[in-house]
Amino acid sequence: MRDPLAPLRAEVMAQPPEERVEYALDLLRHYLDPVPEFFTGVHRLGFGLQPADVRVLRALDARRGYIVSMQSLIAARSLDRAVDDWAPPQKVISCIGKLRSVMKQRRLPVTIITFKTLGYCLEAPEHFRFEDGVAPPVSS
Repeated sequence: MRDPLAPLRAEVMAQPPEERVEYALDLLRHYLDPVPEFFTGVHRLGFGLQPADVRVLRALDARRGYIVSMQSLIAARSLDRAVDDWAPPQKVISCIGKLRSVMKQRRLPVTIITFKTLGYCLEAPEHFRFEDGVAPPVSS
């Protein structure tokens, strides 16, 4: 049987040796800490997202400006499931499409960039925080 944690283990091991422990702890922090303020802020923005989608958004935002691997996003999306029942990559891909659509509709200063075969990167101005639950004013 294939080790379902192998992709995450490989991601941690791909980091420089002196950064592996901190990187692994960051992964745990992202996936095990629900951060109610983030979920509340996203709800106030009126996105209408499912919890799994919000967890993907949070995983991207928590590493804003950095590439987040597909394996990390699958783990974030599937947190409420047994490891053997984790979502396939297609679920994350459709979630990214949904997130991009919501950001565009709400005119939020957020971009999700695809890095083919690597993952995704969320970019947004430093002052924008989903936790605030307020869309910045649109300049004309």
